Parts: sequence; structure tokens; C-alpha cells
Amino acid sequence: MRSDLLQSQFDSLEIPSYATAINIDKKTKKIVKKIMNTLNASSFGILGLGVMGKSLALNLLSNDFSISVYNRETIDEQGIVSQFVTHAGSEKLVGFTDLQNFVESIQRPRKILMMVKAGKVTDTIIENILPYLEKGDILIDGGNSHYKNTERRETLLKEKKINFIGLGVSGGEEGALKGPSLMPGGNKKSYKKIAGFLEKIAAKDDKGNSCCRYIGPSGAGHFVKMVHNGIEYGDMQLLAELYDVLSKSKDYNGISEVFSKWNQGSQASYLLEITAKILKEKENDTYLLDCILDKAGNKGTGSWSSIAALQLGIPTTLKTAAVNARYTSSFKEDRVKLASYRKEENEYELIAVNVLEQAYNFARTINLHQGLQLIKTASNEYNWDLNLSEICRIWSNGCIIKSEKIKNYSRLLKEVETILDEESIVLELYKNEKVITEVIAYALKHRIQVPCFYEAYNYWIAMTTEKSSANLIQAQRDFFGAHRFQRVDANIKESFHHNWS
Repeated sequence: MRSDLLQSQFDSLEIPSYATAINIDKKTKKIVKKIMNTLNASSFGILGLGVMGKSLALNLLSNDFSISVYNRETIDEQGIVSQFVTHAGSEKLVGFTDLQNFVESIQRPRKILMMVKAGKVTDTIIENILPYLEKGDILIDGGNSHYKNTERRETLLKEKKINFIGLGVSGGEEGALKGPSLMPGGNKKSYKKIAGFLEKIAAKDDKGNSCCRYIGPSGAGHFVKMVHNGIEYGDMQLLAELYDVLSKSKDYNGISEVFSKWNQGSQASYLLEITAKILKEKENDTYLLDCILDKAGNKGTGSWSSIAALQLGIPTTLKTAAVNARYTSSFKEDRVKLASYRKEENEYELIAVNVLEQAYNFARTINLHQGLQLIKTASNEYNWDLNLSEICRIWSNGCIIKSEKIKNYSRLLKEVETILDEESIVLELYKNEKVITEVIAYALKHRIQVPCFYEAYNYWIAMTTEKSSANLIQAQRDFFGAHRFQRVDANIKESFHHNWS
């Protein structure tokens, strides 16, 4: 073949993005080394060996994937990689403390899951790793990142021809190890390239299907995880309020027995299960709960859910009450000082356990409805086309809020748009309306804080009141700001202003 014809073949050659480029001018040993490194490359990479990163790495190894792991080597984080590699004891695992070597050890297109602290750390990691990535590589953020940051990072990396996935991960350390609930969002074509990994390591639902599904574009995955966390805040606070009420008449074992019994039926949930166990836990002869300071921590994701709801005009009152309860608990010193002015009263009446159970069922229904309504509204606002039934199915196992109720709602939401479109649920809420007022009245009488039970009831009353007091609000707005109002005797599209003076 003439040289000019041969050159035309090279000119039209399309080099695949997953190929390994080798400079044949290099020495033979270096060429062979690069070829061997390519042949031995890992199929997946995990960056960050905190609790969740380690657990997910072990999960991937147990599912027979070859992986590379990376963690920085600093004064505070010495020996993390070597210790993990030794502990795992797998031929399919290689560890790195050098970022470039880590990236180069992974098959193209590279699939790298970042398990680092959300916020500035994530941006710094992306900035540091970017020079070593190539066109078509996929970077996955498995942290609790804000969905707006995920959208920003996706846009930035898209300009560099790098694919970005925002992955919501729920289940804690045990879930990450044995099967988490996963909520991936981003480019759908990119997701398909990592689906085999994520769907394999995720938890499985009652039918054996993976609790991992493509959620939607851009920041959709992290938005759904954010709302999951908001629901989690609400469910946790409800159990804390029940614990407070029951502690006036029962010891820890007695409360644990109540929760364990509820967990055998339709109320069954992961949080109910672990709460029953927590109540029995002892340190020597002392209940561990008596050793734990009553200051609840938070990482911000609960408040993000409330802020997003306010921005989208959706009431998530129960979740917001749960966030505020945590904030209030942090003022321990102030609480102690103010409580010292009051003489403690130790006489409490009994409240029926079945009343508490029905009130708990009522409040959890409202909590889930508010969360799912927020997701539905965001889906419409951002054109995400989210599937509420599938989201509930993903949450049915592997995550912190998994429960029998969520399993039922997954089936129900195939037929209706919202939980309150189902007549049987509405009628059940009306039926339990009286019992939740009993719980609130009991709490008021005995000075027990029950913000989430109250907000569940308050929301329900507001939503089932045909004529509200909002007409007065509109009149006030028009009086001082000429904001105008609609009239009951005119077309809904018309607005009016009254000369109040």
C-alpha cells in the first residue's frame, strides 16, 4: 500500500475514549508495564475511606468487582489505605495514596465514586482529580451534597467532557455494607454505564429487584435523598416525642416492649426497630440513654428540605418542626437555667398505648405525604419526571426510613398521584383525628414537647378546612400594600383593590 493511502487511513481513524494510548517511542519495559497495568486495571474506584466509603468498597468486593481505593495520607489520616487493604485481604483490591496513580489504575471510561464530606471538600477533590481524568470518565458524588451544588458541578464537568452523577446513598454503615438504597441522578446515558455496579450492590425489595433506579436528570438524585433525610428527621422526632410521653409512666424496658409490639404489624419500620433496641442497651448496670447528653446533632440536610419546600411553596411543617426541635435541644445550658425557675411536678396520668399508636400512624402518614408532595412539586418545577411509586420502592429496603407503610405507598402511588387522593387513607386520618388531639392535650397538660404531633394535626386541620382565615390576610395585604385580592363572586382570574380609607 502506498504511504499516502496509509496516511488517509490514519487521518480517518477515530480513537475510542476508552482506549489506552501508548507512545511506541518509549522504552520496551515502559510499554510492557503500561500494557500490563491496563490489563490489570480495576473496574471501579472509590475515593474516600471513611465509614461509608469502606463499607461500600467491601460491598463491591463481596459482589466480585475489582476496585481501586484512595485516601489522602495526612497526619490525621495515616495508614488508612494500607490498614483497609490488609483488613479486606482481597486480590481484587488495590489501594493508593497518590491521586494520579489511583486514577490511572481504573479501566476506561473510569468510574469513580467520591465518598467525601459534602461542601467545599467535594469541590476541592474535583479540582484536584480533574487533571487526571479523560473524556468520557464518570465521576460520582455519593455524599450528602445539596442538589443545587450537584447541578453546578455537573455543568462545570460537562464543559470538560467529564460525566457527573449525584448519588443519594442511604442506609448508614450497615446498609452500605449489606445493601443501601441508592438514588442516582444525572445524565441517563452515564448512569447506564454504572448501573451494573450500583444495582448489584444495592438492597433488594420484596420481589428481589434492586433498590436503585435512575431517579432523573441533574440534581434529582440528591434532591430525593434530601427529602428522604427530611422525612427521617420527622420520623425520628415522632419517636422521641413518644418516648418522652411514655417515659412518664413506663421504664425503658416497658417502652421498648411497646415499640417492639408495634414493629410486628403495619407500623413496622427500621427506626422503630432500632429505637426498641436502644432503649434496652446498658453500659454496665446503667441504661446507655441515661449517659447520653440531650443535645441532638444535625448535618444540615433536614433544614435544606425545609428551605426547598419554602422556595417551592410546599408546607412541610412536620419536618421543619423536627429540625427546630433539634436546634432547641442544642441550647442545653439555657434550658437548664430556665428550668431551674420551675418546681417539678411528678404526678402523671396514664395515656392508653393504643391511642399513642393511632396518633403515631396519623403523624407518619402526614410526614410521608408532605415529603412526597415536595418531590412531586420539584419534579413539575424542574421537569424531572420523577416517579413517586418507584421512589417509595427504592426506599422500601436498605434505607433509614424503610417501613411497611412505604411499601404500601409504593403500590398505591401506581394508581393515584398523591397519598391523599386515596379515599381509604383520608377516612383513616379522619378516624384518628380524635386520638391525636388526646395526645396533644395530654402533652399540654403535662408540659411535654410534641411539636411534630402538633404540626401533623395542624396541617391536617388546615387541609380539611373548606373556608380558612386567609381572606383576612388578603384584606390586610391589600390595605397596606395594595396587593389586590380575588372575590368569591367574581371570576377567579380577576383581581381587585379596595379603597380602605
